Amino acid sequence: MAAIHPLTPGSPVYAALKLSAIGGLVALRFVLARRGRAKQEAAGEQTAPAAPERRPHPVSAKKKRRRRRG
Repeated sequence: MAAIHPLTPGSPVYAALKLSAIGGLVALRFVLARRGRAKQEAAGEQTAPAAPERRPHPVSAKKKRRRRRG
């Protein structure tokens, strides 16, 4: 009698393990990419000035004309 090998290609157990391994690699790459992006943003924030310049709120042309008249 032949032994049953659940990890032979084509078996459902083999397919499930292969899919979970590929999913794990994709998840690991995603996590490492987010971590790298977070480190770059943190480094960028340290070199940025403390108080960025603020632009005044834009005023429509109609309101500008009204303010000039009165």
